[in-house]
Amino acid sequence: MPKYSLDNARTVGQGFHAPPGSVTDPDLASAISRYKRSVASRYTALVPDEVGTKLPPGPYHVSPKIDGEQWCLVLDEGDAFFANPNGRVLAGDIPVLAEARKLAARAVGTTVVAGELYAARDSGRSRHGDLAAALGADPTGTGSDRVGFYGFDVVWGGDADAHMPMGKYEDRLALVRRLLDGAARLEPVKTEDASDQSKVEALFEQWAADGKAEGLVVRTRNMPGVYKIKPSVTIDAAVVGYTVRSIDATQVGSLLMALIREDGQFQILGHCGNLGSEDDRRALLKRVSALDCDSNYSEANSRGALFQLVKPEMVIEVRVSDVQAENTSGDIVPRMVLDFEDGRWQARQRLPGVSVLHPRLERVRDDKQPIGSDVPIQQVLDRVMLPDLHRAARTADLPRSEILRREVFTKVTKGKTAVRKLLMWATHKHEHDPLYPEFVVHFTDYSPGRKDPLKRIVRLAPDRDIASQIADAMIDKEIKKGWTKV
Repeated sequence: MPKYSLDNARTVGQGFHAPPGSVTDPDLASAISRYKRSVASRYTALVPDEVGTKLPPGPYHVSPKIDGEQWCLVLDEGDAFFANPNGRVLAGDIPVLAEARKLAARAVGTTVVAGELYAARDSGRSRHGDLAAALGADPTGTGSDRVGFYGFDVVWGGDADAHMPMGKYEDRLALVRRLLDGAARLEPVKTEDASDQSKVEALFEQWAADGKAEGLVVRTRNMPGVYKIKPSVTIDAAVVGYTVRSIDATQVGSLLMALIREDGQFQILGHCGNLGSEDDRRALLKRVSALDCDSNYSEANSRGALFQLVKPEMVIEVRVSDVQAENTSGDIVPRMVLDFEDGRWQARQRLPGVSVLHPRLERVRDDKQPIGSDVPIQQVLDRVMLPDLHRAARTADLPRSEILRREVFTKVTKGKTAVRKLLMWATHKHEHDPLYPEFVVHFTDYSPGRKDPLKRIVRLAPDRDIASQIADAMIDKEIKKGWTKV
């Protein structure tokens, strides 16, 4: 039985590119997705200057980082196809798969090789966007001739000499080399052993400096861990919101950043909480709080604090260690697109965006403005490929939320009235947009005599019973003797 479906697939040369969910064998789909999640969770991003201080002791296996997409080559009873973590499939008679089928007899049982799918260039190193173009809607189909594959690990299966599971990476790499030996478009990733950090630094200069490769992948031999070493990148972004620190309301806690799309709309980039000293944070708060404005969109930081949105008047430069367009499951990173109209923000639609790793504020760019030429989304395209950049976001017609429970309590102490309020609601939006939770529980604690007078707790729930349990627990914990229900 075939392990994939080509329903709704589009042609790529003499092959087919099938959409997410096209791997029909549940065990195979789960194994490929699980591998992506487990490997991504072990990756630690470093910049070259951190190799000497943050890379643990060697020895290491070191490889150049290929600028493509992570896919898996599946060798299955003489057949060969590619599948990625969200179930997309590349099958048929494109050249790289024709070579793979000649190698399939080397595998014993269904064998899955993890690697990087890429598209070769006539000159220079391949880029992520080259693969997207090669697999795109090219009526001649010649783009698929450029597609190749670098294998770097084994997920399932094996050959006559070894079979998974195998704990040591060098054993799995040896299996990859045996399976792919002699092919032109399928190769094991180049890998060298390095005894210490200075050798890793030398390999970075040899393989990756000056853009020769995207970076390095370093695996430690004596302990778990995979490290991506890539040059850091700076991004100029518009500030569209802020939170205050819970420990000191005179300081900014984090900034909400956005870039401008080709049509002039703003798309959320992410949060930056590494903002410098306490004095720096106080100075930032004075600037951003003067820009407060209304919005029909809300977003919370990692601690649940809601951002106060601001007029787009400030630009900052942030340094990040990496930019990613996929999460650990291989799915897109959805980011809200906003319009600033009549002095307030209007939420339009979530479209594919990026996440930034380890953002750190470098400086406020008073020489730049939040306009397309100064904070363009094109800044991230050297690192990732984003679809739908030419597509304008439209306001979705979503159902209204329904308040299911509202309880307000007050308490007077020394002439000052404190308020605690519980809200529980059903969003009714989950079926239209799975990024919305089904139920939300929100608790507000206002105490005018406290240094930080306003505190909020936000909890999400998948069904009404769990939401009610969360709400009951909040009331039991926060409402004691002396509180009066309004």
